[in-house]
Amino acid sequence: MEDNRMNIEEQLFESGLSEERRQWHREVSSGERLADIYYDTIAKHVFSPDMFPERMDFILHRTMRDQSISVEHSAANETYLQNVYAKRTISDLPAWLKDHRLVDIEIQRIAQEYVFDRAEIYASNMLLLQYSVEEGKPKSSLNYENINNAIIIVMMVNSPRIFKEFRSDRYIHRITTAIADSGIEFSMRKHIVFVQLDKALELYLNDTYNEDEDVELLKMFSLIADINNEKVIKETRGNELFDGIREDVYRFTRSLEVQQMILAEDLAMLDWNSYKEQSKREGRQEGIQEGRQEGIREGRREGKQEVNDLYRWLLEHGREQDIKKAISDNEYMEKLTEEYRAYLSSST
Repeated sequence: MEDNRMNIEEQLFESGLSEERRQWHREVSSGERLADIYYDTIAKHVFSPDMFPERMDFILHRTMRDQSISVEHSAANETYLQNVYAKRTISDLPAWLKDHRLVDIEIQRIAQEYVFDRAEIYASNMLLLQYSVEEGKPKSSLNYENINNAIIIVMMVNSPRIFKEFRSDRYIHRITTAIADSGIEFSMRKHIVFVQLDKALELYLNDTYNEDEDVELLKMFSLIADINNEKVIKETRGNELFDGIREDVYRFTRSLEVQQMILAEDLAMLDWNSYKEQSKREGRQEGIQEGRQEGIREGRREGKQEVNDLYRWLLEHGREQDIKKAISDNEYMEKLTEEYRAYLSSST
């Protein structure tokens, strides 16, 4: 373990992270604190549909207010899904339910102003997968009446501005119906839910939630938002579900490989934030010079998404060192980008 800590320390020294963030990694490495659940590496382990289906069921039952939902197995490693979703239209925690529906739980660390568009596109693609005839089955076996809804739950560690400016004591926003301008209302096949983890934690810590609140669900969201919070620890200790999650996080992060993956995520986040600031500066300058504000915003948005997708792809293939090198080497970054684009082209 001592060699592992020295290895991590060497990487931290070269990382470019703030001293506060480097100290956080040291404490995780030594076991003094737990790594946050909302790291992609941690979430995919702790809420694995195959290893811990009961945890995903807990979130689905209470968030969707439907006790009949039950996870069958993960959809993350299915060849067909990987081919169809080569551009990451399904991400984080995709799973098939026992009633043949698709569900995906996303945990977003960065506030995304286009979060509605993203979720709608993902849910639409999930629904199209369900509205497909399995091999050997006649097309007549499918109709609009027997297609179940697809479910996507987006948990936001940092809520985008539109949520923060919306005055409400609600932190879960369920979209299951649509209303026309004439007033007619109809149910949707895409069920999209947005969860403000930051607001859930605030309500829990300040005891300002409603009397009819599902407190156990609120505790789960608070745990995901801040697993090291003293109040959350104190008031969930002794509960088999929450104690099990904390124990799994601790054991999982004893691995040097996992610690390196967590560090790689922070390095990707650091580069992402630098990229955003650079894009803002370039966007303002180009907007002043050429008057093409909308085009600039769209270009920046697509560029940021591609960087995010590239880093996710590299992390999934254990290529954390490539991320570290790309941060300080623009030519290497361009090389990785071309490699990723070629991978997408070959997968479609």
